[in-house]
Amino acid sequence: MVTIFLPQITARTEYIFEYIFTQQLGINFKTTNDQVTFESFAGEKINYSNHRFNNEFFIAAHPLLMEKDIKPQDVSVIELNGTKALFPNANLCDLGFDIFSASFYMLSRYEEYLEFIPDLYGRYNFKDSLAYKNNFLKVPAVDKWIIQFKSILIKKFPNLKFKTSTFEAIITYDVDVAYKFKGRN
Repeated sequence: MVTIFLPQITARTEYIFEYIFTQQLGINFKTTNDQVTFESFAGEKINYSNHRFNNEFFIAAHPLLMEKDIKPQDVSVIELNGTKALFPNANLCDLGFDIFSASFYMLSRYEEYLEFIPDLYGRYNFKDSLAYKNNFLKVPAVDKWIIQFKSILIKKFPNLKFKTSTFEAIITYDVDVAYKFKGRN
């Protein structure tokens, strides 16, 4: 069980924590906005706020996940550990960037909710995307960030148990006209 401190719990934080911790890493977590409860917790702790308390794992929070509206964001992109990273804060953070805001931004396709110039078919033009402009459009950035995050968490919390990933292929066939060659014209 990991306890996460954040000053404000929002739908955005609930979504991205559920995705990263439960779905991808298989870690049980709980959130709290009470500093005393957080600091007294004896297990693994992650602080997602704007200031470090003690020796907990710390990620400096970008305001994106605390906002309720959708507005243009000033998104910085850096090269970090062989991949691009959004919302860097290397001097403040144990990870070097805000993985939660960055993952939310990419998974929600945040920039596509902003005003844009549509392509010929009225769609968002991929050439206007942050990923295209920063040369990581075809890179599974969020997956890479989660792998980096996991490796750092393993070093910080060696007793933490993660789910093991298993691959499963389910083969299906799409048959539009099942009896086309069986006496049907």
